[in-house]
Amino acid sequence: MYSGATISGYRIERKLGSGAMGTVYLAEHPRLPRRDALKVLAAERGGSPEFRARFIREAELAGRLDHPNIVPIYDYGADGETLWIAMRFVNGYDAATLLRQWPQGLPPERAVGIIAAAAAGLDQAHRAGLLHRDVKPANIMIEPGDGGRDRAMIADFGIARTAGDVDPAATTGGSVAATLAYAAPEQIRGEWIDQRVDIYGLGCTLYQLLTGTVPFPRNSAGAIMHAQLTAPPPRPSGVARGVPGAMDEVVARALAKNPGERYGSCGELAAAAIAALQGKPVGRIRRHAGRIALAAGAVVVLAAAGVFAVITTRDGGRTTPVAAHATNTPTVVDNSTWEAYQFIVDAFPKFLPRTPNSTGYQGIQCHSSDGHGTAVPVTKVLTPLSYLGCSGDQNPIVVVSLQCDTDRSVVSASDRAALAGDPEAHTWSRPSGTGFIAWRDEKNSDQTQVGRLEIRFDGAARGFCKMGIWGGVSGKELFDTWWPNAPL
Repeated sequence: MYSGATISGYRIERKLGSGAMGTVYLAEHPRLPRRDALKVLAAERGGSPEFRARFIREAELAGRLDHPNIVPIYDYGADGETLWIAMRFVNGYDAATLLRQWPQGLPPERAVGIIAAAAAGLDQAHRAGLLHRDVKPANIMIEPGDGGRDRAMIADFGIARTAGDVDPAATTGGSVAATLAYAAPEQIRGEWIDQRVDIYGLGCTLYQLLTGTVPFPRNSAGAIMHAQLTAPPPRPSGVARGVPGAMDEVVARALAKNPGERYGSCGELAAAAIAALQGKPVGRIRRHAGRIALAAGAVVVLAAAGVFAVITTRDGGRTTPVAAHATNTPTVVDNSTWEAYQFIVDAFPKFLPRTPNSTGYQGIQCHSSDGHGTAVPVTKVLTPLSYLGCSGDQNPIVVVSLQCDTDRSVVSASDRAALAGDPEAHTWSRPSGTGFIAWRDEKNSDQTQVGRLEIRFDGAARGFCKMGIWGGVSGKELFDTWWPNAPL
């Protein structure tokens, strides 16, 4: 396809890349003033009525996905026998390109941050009933943002299938649809598959980002398949410097030959990888670990007693956290409830997500946890304190921590007195109520500064909760620019 050619009104500018399924071009939209990434499928595929029908169905399914860590599909169609999909153009690079800059593997914090972002997008797809089936570095896009803020997104759901409609024989020419280096054993055997094939692919990708090489480098397709089916998972700590030994256990579980022995979700894998970086026992990560909605170069982890640690990595002297999509209005995407933690959400209805799978003010995403930051089911009642931990859009909020008395008793007078005595504490009054607020500055592990707000509430309606907010470059900045408009 040459520059200036048109497909269904899209004007081709240049080639972006190619793969087994087709070629991706940068193209001008026929009517809107924007450029899209236009994936044109290989010509031999368009002539098959069966493939065309499957292509249309899968494009419609993938087009339903809406998540900050998924590259969205805008449109699809056919120009004669040429099939195409229009996607958002990500003006950046993929993780495979990043690996060429770091051939010995990325800094562990940045590698895990990219995996966490991809995990958030994949879990959203799985909740929608879709599998990716080809998770690998080349399908994780990284978009540089303003002020050094990057965003990582899972891309190319071109072979996505519904979880309940996966045909193990739906391959091309009898070959495995997924790239062999990242294909789960059940894919290679042609067995029925579910979301755990994506967990396996994400585990392979984690290993490669940490070490610079795929888990089972072999010289032939047959040797790769044999290794995927029989070889024990490799140990990243034995290959790359700086990778903690606990990461070996994370990779081993993600790459388990038996799908039932893997993590229950991509988010659970990401949570275990974060725990390994923090020197925490990875075995404490529970199933349904909740959202670890962070991305390239930024990892946020719950720490003891509702306090959070923020880890950032530096690339060429530049700190690179990720900015997720932010909205000011809480959104609801399902009918689930917070159950034992509903009383906390009810106390802050315009701020917190109304369901565990929704987003709150400025896109914050939350999960229930214990006092050590380990995710717990929403059905588990904790006493005397209940906790919610939230990740923000990093513009400017990175973390929100809520610690609430389970029996709804008001926060102790000594705690309130200590906060009121802080030199930077102020009383506040709004239509929603009154309370105290104090700002502070803290240091990240790389000695960069982050702001912190501590908020207390008067009255029985919210006085049983203590709230901490982390983000921005100083507490004063948060107080001056974020606090005045926060719905608290």
